[in-house]
Amino acid sequence: MTVIIKYPVQTEKRNKVFFEKKDKELTNLDWAKWAGWFDTDGTFVALRQKVASLKLTDRQPVELFSKTFETSLTDWIAKTTAPGGTKYTTTMYQTEVREKKAVWFAKNVYPYLIKEEKKDYAVKLLGYRPTSKDFADWTPDEVTYYLATALEGDGHFTLDKRMKTLKVRVGLSSNNVQYLCDVKTLVNDKLGELFSGVYESSVYKTKKGDHHMYRAAAFGSLNHNFDIFQSLAKDGVMTLDRKKQKVQKFVNQ
Repeated sequence: MTVIIKYPVQTEKRNKVFFEKKDKELTNLDWAKWAGWFDTDGTFVALRQKVASLKLTDRQPVELFSKTFETSLTDWIAKTTAPGGTKYTTTMYQTEVREKKAVWFAKNVYPYLIKEEKKDYAVKLLGYRPTSKDFADWTPDEVTYYLATALEGDGHFTLDKRMKTLKVRVGLSSNNVQYLCDVKTLVNDKLGELFSGVYESSVYKTKKGDHHMYRAAAFGSLNHNFDIFQSLAKDGVMTLDRKKQKVQKFVNQ
């Protein structure tokens, strides 16, 4: 394991300064953004220590988390297995907040978590169940920031170049069909009819039996949902350039 960015260890004094600064600096849009990442790729753990961590093969969002929450960034070579059974090695990047920082993070991000499984893990870390933000009370901007990072985590953007004008196809994948239905409901209500439906996309075998994957499908063209993709492409919304570049290419046509 290599330490790429190193921050000092937590102390009561450093935490006091950190919490005061970040409570003023971070907005509802920041917490919606990090909720999208944690509903997809983030982890809450409350065993020997309380930990909220983000681990990805993409460095950019993990480094942003590291710098935003002033916590060290590490990497290592990991062996992993793709859903189809293919084994390969890759570089993983990880950062995490622990103990008081983890509790503070979980408390602030919880209202914007949508996936019930992630809420339950956050509750174990916190020791109580905070109030979730009612879908009716989400602002369009909050939904946009959440959608951006959820798609960066477990989504894909595919540009369709067969026509004179570019079109974009989008999919948000999960093994939790209820989560996808909830995201579809929230996004379509606040931003417009982006997601056309949720369907089973694949089934593959694991040691625990058949594993079902589902996908919420979306589509964009110059005449359909173009404004939503314009919003995703705005500065500070998406956090992963390799996916943002596709959205940017679509809106810049």
